[in-house]
Amino acid sequence: MVATRHEGFWAGCADQNTDDRVALQWPGKRLQVDAGRPVARTLETYRPTAERAGRMGAESVGRAGLLLYGDNLDGLSWLLANGYGGRVRLVYMDPPYNSNRTYRSRVRLRGNGQPSIGEQTVYEDVWQPGDYLQFAADRLLLLRELLHEDGTLWLHCDHRMQAHLLLLLEEVFGASCHLNTVYWRSQTMRGAKVHARYFPRSAQAIHIFRRQKDGEPVWQAPTREIELTESEAAARYMRDGRGFFRTSDPGTYSFERLAALDAEGRLYAPFGGHVVIDGASRRVYASNGGNLGVKYYLEQRGRARYVVTRAVDNLWDDLAGLGTVPGEDESYPTQKTERLLQRILETATRPGDLVLDPFVGAGTTTAVAHKMGRAWIGCDSIWRAVRTAAGRIGRSSQATEIDESGDSAARVGGYQIVRVGEAGTGLGRGAPGTERAGASSRIRVTREGEQLAVRIERFRSEHVARLAAESNVPLPQDWRAQVRAVLIDPDYDGTIFRPEVVDAPAGRKALVAGSYRCGKLDRCSQIGGSGAGGRSVAVLILDVAGEEHLELRTVGQPSSSAG
Repeated sequence: MVATRHEGFWAGCADQNTDDRVALQWPGKRLQVDAGRPVARTLETYRPTAERAGRMGAESVGRAGLLLYGDNLDGLSWLLANGYGGRVRLVYMDPPYNSNRTYRSRVRLRGNGQPSIGEQTVYEDVWQPGDYLQFAADRLLLLRELLHEDGTLWLHCDHRMQAHLLLLLEEVFGASCHLNTVYWRSQTMRGAKVHARYFPRSAQAIHIFRRQKDGEPVWQAPTREIELTESEAAARYMRDGRGFFRTSDPGTYSFERLAALDAEGRLYAPFGGHVVIDGASRRVYASNGGNLGVKYYLEQRGRARYVVTRAVDNLWDDLAGLGTVPGEDESYPTQKTERLLQRILETATRPGDLVLDPFVGAGTTTAVAHKMGRAWIGCDSIWRAVRTAAGRIGRSSQATEIDESGDSAARVGGYQIVRVGEAGTGLGRGAPGTERAGASSRIRVTREGEQLAVRIERFRSEHVARLAAESNVPLPQDWRAQVRAVLIDPDYDGTIFRPEVVDAPAGRKALVAGSYRCGKLDRCSQIGGSGAGGRSVAVLILDVAGEEHLELRTVGQPSSSAG
C-alpha cells in the first residue's frame, strides 16, 4: 500500500470514564488505526442505458454503485481519503465468524436437473488468538468515521463471537450507543439439528449501534404480516358481518371519539349486549355490562385468506433462511436472504441514503440497496465475491439499447469496480494474452445494421470438464451448462472493461442467452477509419467453477480459440 498521509482514529467513549469502563482484552490489543491513501485503479464499469434501466423500475435508477476489490481496511481508508467520511447512513457488516472452518461451495452445472460436480474453497475462517478481535477493531474504528452522525451500524454474527463483539462495539462506540440486538432464526430444526445436544443453534445475532449517543438515527419501525386460512382465523378471532376482528381497550378515548367509532361499527359490547351512547351524561357503555372494545379487522386477501399486521420486536423468526429460498442461491457460503436485508434497509434508511457493506460476500446487501433506490458501496478481498455482487446488479440488463436517432442513451445505475491496495492483478484474470488458457470457444462477431451481433457457438472449460470427469458426470451438449455469466465490452481499450452486456441469470436452472446485440454505429465508424473491423470486442465468459475467460475478437477475425 502506498500512503502519502496518515490520519489516526481511536476509540473514545464520551459517555464513559476510562477508569470504570468494562473492557475486553486480547493479546496485542490496540484501539487505534492509521488510515492512509492506498493506491486505487478502476477495473470495470457497467452503466445500463436509461431505456433498459426504466424496465427495472424507477426506484432502481440512480448513480452507479461502487465495488472495492481488496482488503477492506484499504477500502475503508480509501473512502475516508476520498471524502466519504460522515456520509454513510447504514453499515451492514457480516464479517467472518471465527469459526475455525474452511468454507467451500458446490460447483454445479447449470440447467434443469444438472448435478454438482465437486467443491471448491471460497475462503478460510481460521484465526490466531487475538487476531480476530484486532481485525474487527481496526475496521470498526474506520467504519465509525464513515458513518453519518445519525447513522447506524448493524453487525451480524453467530454464537461464537457475539458476546466479544458486543463488548468491542461498546468500547468503540460507547455503551449508550447500543440500540438493540436482533436475533434472527436463520435455520429450522431438521436433519442432525433435531438430535443436537444442549439445544440446536438456529439463531444469529445482529448488534445495532448508532454513531453517537445523542444521534437520532433514521428509524422506520417495520411491521410483519401473518397470513391465516379461514379456519385459522375463526379459531383465533371473533366475527361479524364485516369480517374477523380482535378487540382492544379504548383507554382514554374521548366521548366524541367513542361515538365516532360506534358510528363506524367499530365498538364491541360483550355478553351479547349493545353499545349505549348517553349524550346527556357523555357516557358510552355496554348494555349488559363489561368493558367496551375497539374492533380491529383482519385484511381479507382472496376468498379465504386473511392477514394480520403485527409490530416487529427483536426476535425475527418470520424471515426464512437461504435453505427455503433456493431461487436466491449464488453458491456462496454464509449467504443471507434478500428479505432480511430489505427489513434492515427499510428500518434504517430512506431512498437515496448511502449503504455500505464492507464484507459484500454474495452481494445481497448491494442487490437489495439497488432495488430499493439506495446508493451503495461494497468491499471484499475475494474476487469471486466482487464478481457475484456485480452480476446481481447487472443481471436485469442483457443488452444495450440505442434511441431512435441512433444516439447513445443516457446511462443510469450500474456499478464500478475499483481495485484498492495491491490486491490481485489485472481484472482478476491474469495478464493479457493468458486469459484463454484452459478454455476453447467459437465466437462469431458480425455487424448487423447499427449494432454488433455476438454469438457464442461453442465453449468448453477444461477445469469444468476435469471436475465433471472426476465426478463421472458427462458434460451436456449445450455449452451453456458450463457458464455462469457472459459479459461483453464491444469496444475494449485493454485497460478498463466496460461491459454493455451483463448476462448473469439468477438461480441454478437458468442459462445464459448466448446470442447478443450491442455496440453502436457511431462508435464503430470512429475507430481508425476501418469501421467495426478495427474495434476490439471483448467477451468475458465466467464458468461455473468461477474461472474467467476473456476472448478478444474483431469483425472478420477467425472466431475459434483453443487453450
